[in-house]
Amino acid sequence: MSHEPPPTRAQQRRSLREELDAIRAQGRLRTRPVIDGPDGHVVRLHVDGKRVALINWASNDYLGAAQNLRVRNGAFKALRSYGAGAGAARLLSGGLRIHRRLEERCASWWGVEDVLVTSSGYQANIAALVSLCITSEDVLILDRLCHASLYDGARLSCGTLMRFRHNDVADLETQLERSSGAPRRIVVVEAIYSMDGDEAPLAAIHALCERHGALLVVDEAHALGVVGPGGRGLCADLGLTPDLRIATCSKSLGSQGGLIAGDRDLIELCVNRGRAFIFSTAPVPAAMGAAHAALTLLDDQPELPALLVARATALREALRAQGWAVPAGRSPIIPLIAGDEAAALALAARLRALGHHAPAIRPPTVPAGACRVRLNVTLAHTDSDLRKLTRALATIRAEQTAAETSA
Repeated sequence: MSHEPPPTRAQQRRSLREELDAIRAQGRLRTRPVIDGPDGHVVRLHVDGKRVALINWASNDYLGAAQNLRVRNGAFKALRSYGAGAGAARLLSGGLRIHRRLEERCASWWGVEDVLVTSSGYQANIAALVSLCITSEDVLILDRLCHASLYDGARLSCGTLMRFRHNDVADLETQLERSSGAPRRIVVVEAIYSMDGDEAPLAAIHALCERHGALLVVDEAHALGVVGPGGRGLCADLGLTPDLRIATCSKSLGSQGGLIAGDRDLIELCVNRGRAFIFSTAPVPAAMGAAHAALTLLDDQPELPALLVARATALREALRAQGWAVPAGRSPIIPLIAGDEAAALALAARLRALGHHAPAIRPPTVPAGACRVRLNVTLAHTDSDLRKLTRALATIRAEQTAAETSA
């Protein structure tokens, strides 16, 4: 047993500062940009002491719903009717009629028995996985590139965490065979992955779960409003019904809040075991009103997702013609892999100098060596925005080619 005195408060604070210094030295230090007056496709922020207007390629507001007048009016109407906040968790006095109305509408929209609204998509993922996996013998099998919230949910559950190689159905089957003795196995994937924009081979994964008797949870956060009939997501696009599908109101619906959809008994289980739901104040009413209005927007204009996909496809093709290694796909997420942290920061800085806001994505969000700039196409972008981005990236590509030649 060590007889050394415990570290002093000053020593502990110094060690914490050293951790921050290490993050800075690795090129992974994050800062909080302060954005003034976003209008859907342009952000105004302070860079190097100057206030600049940049075309925004970092938003997940895929349909431009957050600034849509109908959606904003939905938020205003809910604010007037219900006030600024819910006041409590939903199992106390925070469960307002507008929360339940959104649940009932989403259940009908997806064709499922029930939906549970949470305060965020992050909390929805945690609540769902904690609810399904309750003993150390239960197994959660996650795609290696699943979102941090899914991994946090898996780690907060009582179960054993296993992983399979990204979108590798054969490796998933190997993990299912290895865990065949578990009383409960839950396979967890994203419909569209947030950093690469690629789709899960969901039909094959669903069939594999059926064959091995495993439950399937699909996070549709980046698929809602993007693919499927009327923007209902990849599961609806393929005609598949997972045990639980999870989504968020904070992307295509231009609002905030999480959604867990499935059979009524599983939703009731989440109500009773999902600590992230039980112990959180209910979402603000304005967010629920905005989400209602965004669903109405999708119902009235079901062509919006196809327009978004067409716009993203055109940009992919233009960048590929310039020599950028752009992956195939139909999502509005287009990654430009730079390599290490310095290269990603340099690419983001060059884009910023040319009038575009696309921050560098670095570990732990993406693996080391796969740092990138991620371009998110939205319906708020104009044709002029797309032309300006294409020209800017052509300039950068030419600069890179010249540097490589001279080296």
